[in-house]
Amino acid sequence: MNEFRYDALLILTYGGPESPDGVPAYLKRLFAGKSPSPESLARGEKRYALIGGKSPIMEEARLFAASLREDFPNLPVYLGCLYAPPFPEESLREIAAAGHRRVLVLITSPFGIEGVRRRYTERLARAAESAPKTEFFPAPPFYAHPKWIRAQADLVLSLLAEEALEKIRWEGEEEAAGSVLLFTAHSLPLFAAGGYPDELRKCCRAVTEAIRPLAVPWHLVYQSRSGPADSWLGPDAEAFVSRIGGLHPGTSDCLVLPIGFFFENLETVVDLDIDLAAAVRKENLRYRRAPAAWRAPEVAEMVREFLTAALPTIR
Repeated sequence: MNEFRYDALLILTYGGPESPDGVPAYLKRLFAGKSPSPESLARGEKRYALIGGKSPIMEEARLFAASLREDFPNLPVYLGCLYAPPFPEESLREIAAAGHRRVLVLITSPFGIEGVRRRYTERLARAAESAPKTEFFPAPPFYAHPKWIRAQADLVLSLLAEEALEKIRWEGEEEAAGSVLLFTAHSLPLFAAGGYPDELRKCCRAVTEAIRPLAVPWHLVYQSRSGPADSWLGPDAEAFVSRIGGLHPGTSDCLVLPIGFFFENLETVVDLDIDLAAAVRKENLRYRRAPAAWRAPEVAEMVREFLTAALPTIR
């Protein structure tokens, strides 16, 4: 018997290509159906080639769906992606055909900014027109949800523990050097940023409060910018690391938490683990990064709370 208010769950995420052959079609969808310029296509293919021609997001999204099926064995769990199969339209047809009438939708972007969230809700609303007997209830933004904050805080604690264990191995080190924590999030054009920086700062402050009494200097930085620096949110992550030595003398470790990401994707494994890592090591710092938070047990607990909550339907 289903213990929840909803009789199915739809995970709605961004999506990504699953093979080198799928990269051009994926990029075309990102460009709203227009073919990208040869330069943009070549740049995109080159970046995906660095990680085998596919994004890790699809595998992680399927693993997340599978883990929720184990946690909630009486609840059907579906997956839909904005820019890669399975698309929301396909998933909603399957949901309606199975007779589900009240469906919780987990949008995997944690934030409430309209410019980001609207692309999910509008796509969902259009797709839902083909399933008039089914109601869809998007879970609220969760960037400040206590379970999400706890999951992020535990990731920071794991980084700090790893750093401490490594320093113990260095005999004769009279004074352990310090670390700096960088929270990273995808940059946006200033005109579209809205309350996004405020939401991010609130999330970062909550995470650092959750790890007290441990204290580590931290900064919010932005990555994956695709426009001019003066018209996009900053500071840029790669540029910022050159300032760490001046801001925090004696720092030895740069700890990175991708607080703006639910799953691993191109922006974490290339922009962080390749590009940012190179910039960090250039400053003679050790690079340590926490994984995206979806695997944390607190995330499943958060989903359980959403499944028991009364939520408004899409409009």
